[in-house]
Amino acid sequence: MGRKRWGALVAVLFLLAVGCAAGGPRPVPGAHIVLLLRSDGSGRVDFWVGGGVHSDRELRDLGEQVTAALFRGQALDPTSVEPGTGFAFARTEVPHAYERGPRPVFAVSGGAGPVLKAAGYPGYTLTVRPPRVRTSSGSRTHAPGFEYSWKVSPGSAPPGEIVMRPRLLHWAIEMTLLAVAVAAVTTAFVSRHARVVLAGSAAGLVAAATVLVSDAASGDALGTLGHLGGTPLALVTRLPFVGLPLAALAAIRLVRLLAPPGVRSE
Repeated sequence: MGRKRWGALVAVLFLLAVGCAAGGPRPVPGAHIVLLLRSDGSGRVDFWVGGGVHSDRELRDLGEQVTAALFRGQALDPTSVEPGTGFAFARTEVPHAYERGPRPVFAVSGGAGPVLKAAGYPGYTLTVRPPRVRTSSGSRTHAPGFEYSWKVSPGSAPPGEIVMRPRLLHWAIEMTLLAVAVAAVTTAFVSRHARVVLAGSAAGLVAAATVLVSDAASGDALGTLGHLGGTPLALVTRLPFVGLPLAALAAIRLVRLLAPPGVRSE
């Protein structure tokens, strides 16, 4: 095979690879629902299908029907079609998805089954992502961040209810550690005593790192309990990320302290 033929073959393969990469992954056949529950009591439904829908309008209308079946009698925002990675999905915001309180309960509805069956999808997958608090379904309790997923077959429905169990203890411990990190890092930078600087830097680094790696690193408990909402809840939820610059400052101070005198003075 000549050079020109080899060059043409390589060009064709390259174009095919680029085309496949640009198209992204294809949706799995069937209907799929992802239900996000926020700590302020609102929710969001993302819906997509792997075939059978031929236009954005059809997808939007079906997504609207599915959300209405999941939240019967609830006020819903208009459904929109959003571009995804390789495929589009219908998204609907739910202003009031559940009642907040000490033990909020979300009833997992099977109402989407008949709607999807009428549209030609006898089975579907359903994923529910609760706020970052402890949750339970039946006798099993799960840590913050756990998501529930079911593959619902024709004629069946998702099982039971999801009970949220927010606890202020986790958030209070994190805020205490964050306060310790702030105090320790401040001490490390204002003190002129090497031992105090070393202890402050180490304590600040450990406390800040603990806050950052904690699986309950959010104020979702405050929102789920109904204590905060809106902008105050958003600020409190992001407060643990203050640990990132604190950890960086503590590490820098520690490195400078432990560096050899010649390196330290540069």
